[in-house]
Amino acid sequence: MSQQVIRLIVTSDTHGHWLNQPDNPKASLFNTATCIENLKAKDAAVTLTIDLGDFIQGSSFATYLSQERQDGRVIARAMNVIGYDYQLIGNHEFNFGQDYRDQIIEDLNADLLVSNIIDDATGKPFLGKPYDIIEREGIKIGIVGVTTSYIPNWELPAHYEGLRFEDAFESAKYYVEIVRDQVDVVILAYHGGFERDLVTKEPLEELTKENQGSEMLAGIEGVDVLLTGHQHRELNQQVGQTYVIQPGYAGEIVAEVEIELTDNQEVSGINGTLHNTSQCEVNQAVKAVMEPEITDGNNWLNTVLGVAPLEQVTTSPIDARLNGHPFIELLNQIQFDETGADFSSVALVNDAFVNFHGEITNEILLKSYPFYNLIAKVNVTGNDLYEVMEFNLQYLEVNAQGNIQVNPEYVEPKPRHYNFDVYSGMTTTVDMTQPVGHRVTSIVDDRTGKKLDKNATYSVALSQYRAVGGGDFKWYGKEKIESISNIDIATLMKDALGNYTQEKWDYINSNYQHLKWDPKLDIADMNNL
Repeated sequence: MSQQVIRLIVTSDTHGHWLNQPDNPKASLFNTATCIENLKAKDAAVTLTIDLGDFIQGSSFATYLSQERQDGRVIARAMNVIGYDYQLIGNHEFNFGQDYRDQIIEDLNADLLVSNIIDDATGKPFLGKPYDIIEREGIKIGIVGVTTSYIPNWELPAHYEGLRFEDAFESAKYYVEIVRDQVDVVILAYHGGFERDLVTKEPLEELTKENQGSEMLAGIEGVDVLLTGHQHRELNQQVGQTYVIQPGYAGEIVAEVEIELTDNQEVSGINGTLHNTSQCEVNQAVKAVMEPEITDGNNWLNTVLGVAPLEQVTTSPIDARLNGHPFIELLNQIQFDETGADFSSVALVNDAFVNFHGEITNEILLKSYPFYNLIAKVNVTGNDLYEVMEFNLQYLEVNAQGNIQVNPEYVEPKPRHYNFDVYSGMTTTVDMTQPVGHRVTSIVDDRTGKKLDKNATYSVALSQYRAVGGGDFKWYGKEKIESISNIDIATLMKDALGNYTQEKWDYINSNYQHLKWDPKLDIADMNNL
């Protein structure tokens, strides 16, 4: 019996890494483009190329486009040369507001698949269409697109005004049922991941519906291939009747799925491959179409902004989170200056803080703090802050040797080190030998030297992401926001380089420790992040 083949070529969470991959400065999305080109030319199989979203934000170059140039259409030009057939919307497509996203989307040649983000005015998907049915070589293919519905828990309301987010599982099920009987092959493309282990079915995270891939596998019949993203995992396996793919992060991986069909158009086998794109050459055609933005962007990124006289007290991210660091204190002082809040908190989002001293360029700044977050001032009770700190400390646990280590749930399946906040303006005494939820011994207001009154109201300066409850910090929220700055943190960091006095820098270099560990335990394997 003869075989026909449908080939899916899939990327996700490329995050604008056109200049370099995070862990490989010699590779970039230009290498990814060549890998896709090679797979398209592999043979005469029916081929569909799909990107699952999170493609306009996440790199220094993407930030240059959105904040300095304020024009990201070069991304669409590049993706059109690559030749994507379908495009999904990811949660980070909302980071820079709807106008910026839409200018890029409007220039894309790919068909946009959006089933569960609804325009309140029309009751229909706000962009594109919920699914597509095509026929190639006599094979009918249905593809449904869906996005994590958790976006309002991360974004400012202005970034999704006029939209509502329907349950991703329910939308996927509804449209798969419409498509299933009309086609030979059903593909479900989802900007989201898996909330449960694919083998044991045990939860991998709190079941918030941020990720509903496991629910889709269990509750939607007739899906041949489930394409996933969002978690930056590398997945390639059969789960029950459905083949599952997730192609990593930053274009480091291109997923290939080959669906074999009999001459009666019945699926007879599915195989997947995850291709490492660093082995591919730079795609000169795609690179050429991104000029002059690439050259201009590199020049801007290499521009020197000033000098940061910060002391490097440690190069270990976990040590910096637990015992403080002048870089973290700098961010908190910037938030204090902007809001006048009682307390301030920030997250150390990566390990690039070690480069933030001496001469600072735009690139060093953006790698150290890669988000153009606004600063919010929220009002909470003292009791809220005690509960926030208990929740915050779930990031840590004590191992069998009696040492503090990162809770594995914050490492797998997706690293979430950004969900541990470091507070300034208050000193928290912690006893890690106590059970979860009972570790905070006291919280003292540094201004008064007195413990927080659990019934009193205090103001806290936070990033906009945390202020709306991002990271499941439910004690914050839109209703508790008093004000939001007009200037983002990254811009204020540039201002600090020019305006902070030596006295201010000296204060930052000597007042960065705000956690007391009693008893004091050793940190286990500090570099194991």
